[in-house]
Order: sequence, then C-alpha cells, then structure tokens
Amino acid sequence: MAIWFYAPFFIVGLYSFDMININRQIVFTPSLVHYSRVLSWTGAMGIFLRSLYFAGVTVLLCLLIGYPVAYYISFKIKKYKDLFIILFIIPFWVSFLLRTYAMMSILDERSFLNTLLTSLGLIDSPIKIMYTDAAVILVMVYDYLVMMVLPLYANLEKLDKTLLEAASTLGAGPVRTFLKVTLPLSMPGILAGFLLVFIPTVGEFVIPELVGGPNNYMVGNLIYEFFMGARHWWIGSALSMLFIAFILSLVIAYVRKIGERGLAF
Repeated sequence: MAIWFYAPFFIVGLYSFDMININRQIVFTPSLVHYSRVLSWTGAMGIFLRSLYFAGVTVLLCLLIGYPVAYYISFKIKKYKDLFIILFIIPFWVSFLLRTYAMMSILDERSFLNTLLTSLGLIDSPIKIMYTDAAVILVMVYDYLVMMVLPLYANLEKLDKTLLEAASTLGAGPVRTFLKVTLPLSMPGILAGFLLVFIPTVGEFVIPELVGGPNNYMVGNLIYEFFMGARHWWIGSALSMLFIAFILSLVIAYVRKIGERGLAF
C-alpha cells in the first residue's frame, strides 16, 4: 500500500499544491492556485454534476433490480443457493472491458438484436441508443449490478428469520412485514451496495469513453484529459484530490452511520 498507493498519492498531492514545477523539481512554496482554478471553473462543476447524476441513476436501477434478486435467492431458494450465486457471478468473471464491448455490440444500430427486431416487424427502424446518456447508464448498470446484489444477499441471508415469523404471528401481512422488518434490517446491505456501486461509477472512465458521446463526459474522462491530453498534471491532480476527498467523505459518513457491523458483509 505504501509503495503502490500512498507514494503516488503523495506525489499527486505535491502536484496539486503546485510543489512540483515544470522541470519536475520539488519547491517548498505550496499554493492553492490550481484548486482555485478547478473550483471556479463552471465546466468542471457541470461534469461533476453529470457524474453524480449518472452514478445516482445507476445506483437506483441496480437497487431496484438487485434487491428482488437478492431477496429471491435468500428467501425463496431452499437448496443450491451457492450455485445460484455462482451462476449470477459467472458473467462478471469476464474482463470488464470485454463486457463493455459486448454491450456495445448489442446496442449498436447494426447489431443482431436490432436486425432481428426489425425483421420481425417489432420496430420500424433500428433503436438508436449508442452515444447517449441512456447507453452510459445501461452499460454501467450491467457492469456493476453484481456489486449491489452480493452485499444485499449477504445481509438478507444473515437476517433472523424468526423476526419475520413473529411479525406474521402478530398480524402483519407480507407487505407490512417487508416494510417494517425486512427493509429496515437490510439497510446495512443497501448502504454497502450503494457505496460499492456509487464510488466506481461516479469516477467511471471506460464506459462513457466507449458508449458515450462528447456530451457524456464524466469526472474520470476529465481527469484523464488533463493528465494524458492537455498534459496539465497540476490541474488534473487538484481535480483528483477534490474527487478523492468527496469519496472519502462518503465512506466516513457510511462508517459513522452504520459502524463496523455494516462492514462485515
């Protein structure tokens, strides 16, 4: 960790505070000029808000899809639960990049799916979804859904089933039992899934680069452009530090809210 994370992170911090000059020499006059430029740049704020929007919608869709899946495996399947989990995880053993390319082949206007639907007369013209907000969100949901299902399943599987029986005995119906017992007790799993999906999606780079257009840039793409395109490592570093501070604030808030019992999924 010290070599491969903290040392590079420390160097990025030096760049962000303008303590490394153009000749890559360390100077001892820290400055906040690059932070000021990033915070005053309305374009960066717009991209950051777009990233929050994409990540928020992705988390919500993953929760709406993943919760029923985790609930079904935990409560409805009596045998071979591990087999169902493995079958669900197997597609995610494939490279992240290959999964994204596979989704591109499905979403493309000339894809087999569009050709089949057109030939069957179900649609008049190919569905145009590539290089749109919908494409970015759809692919992120597909790529990160497993990160929502696994903590939810682990949480629901450990839930004391006698509490559900007690609620039923006391006259609560299935809906009320779910809302009053199951859902509150599954909040640690929901929050853990939220973090595991939100953190990588809000800084996603590959998916908006491949399936999004120029108007679908996210924070990860902007940081990449500063480092590899404009070669302005100083502003890129300041933006990276601000982004990491935002992520750390979420993690700290989660730990304070849930505590270690929520980290044990």
